[in-house]
Amino acid sequence: RNATWRVCCRNMKSLRLCLGAILAGACAHNQHTPYTKRSRPATGQALAATTRSTCRPSSCVLQLRGGAVSLLENVQQAYFGVPVVTRSWLSLVIAQAALAQAGVLKDELISIDAALITHKFQWWRPLTAASFLGGVGPQLLQKLYYLVSFGRELELVLGLGEFLRVVTSCIMMLSFVCHVVGWPFSADGIIMAVTVLCTMQMPDQQVSMYGLRIPYQYLPFAQLGMSYMFQQQIPWQDIAGVFVGYAHYMVNGNLQGDAAFHKRSAAAAAAAPKPHSPGARTLGGDGSNAKKPAGRKRPYKPKVVGVSPPGPDCAGGG
Repeated sequence: RNATWRVCCRNMKSLRLCLGAILAGACAHNQHTPYTKRSRPATGQALAATTRSTCRPSSCVLQLRGGAVSLLENVQQAYFGVPVVTRSWLSLVIAQAALAQAGVLKDELISIDAALITHKFQWWRPLTAASFLGGVGPQLLQKLYYLVSFGRELELVLGLGEFLRVVTSCIMMLSFVCHVVGWPFSADGIIMAVTVLCTMQMPDQQVSMYGLRIPYQYLPFAQLGMSYMFQQQIPWQDIAGVFVGYAHYMVNGNLQGDAAFHKRSAAAAAAAPKPHSPGARTLGGDGSNAKKPAGRKRPYKPKVVGVSPPGPDCAGGG
């Protein structure tokens, strides 16, 4: 049976090679001798032959296998399509997950330890702790999806410099929280903080989550609920990341999107006093009896009343 199976496999391999050679030769032949016909208009067969005539042998083989672009090229294009900071963060997460899965990287070398950071100058620990999500598994894939989706969108909105500054500030704050509480890693909180900042750029936009449409600004809370349902434990690091994200959004005006700007402008316009049209009644009268502004007083001048001279009767005592 084994010998028969080997013969069959060898025959199938030879058949595939022959088929590829035949297709490549047919494409090359059609390239040199295109299908043209003058007596009749172009039909479906003629168009198909013309299309085959412009086809290279390698592209024909790739199309036969499932597409002209290979899977490796698609992955490469998707990877380099991510912005610089998010792509670097993604690479560090994948590298640490692979090394941890292989057993090469120990958790003690990359976790948060204030004594080693301050006394031994191991300053890489906040960065590595913010990029470690454990070994390869479903949770890693889910967090990587959130990281690429929301990190890419936020970096495109804020720009490279502002996004790098915000992520560094979030890492420092959550590293301090992890040191106080005793958590070894902060990657879950950092990703949640980035998610909060991304959703607050367009808070009124409607998104769909498992068929339920909710406002974009409530998506982090929906993720907290789903994490609790799947893990059956309270996601404390995600909750800390939500508070850190909202704190940055409230304090830093550069993180507030156009929706917040328009909301503040509308509130200021509503609170400003409106000008009155001429002749309209106002509170306190029409303004004609309004008190004039005080100015410099003029000196008092007594009014001189003219007196007529005495007549003859007055002179005679009458």
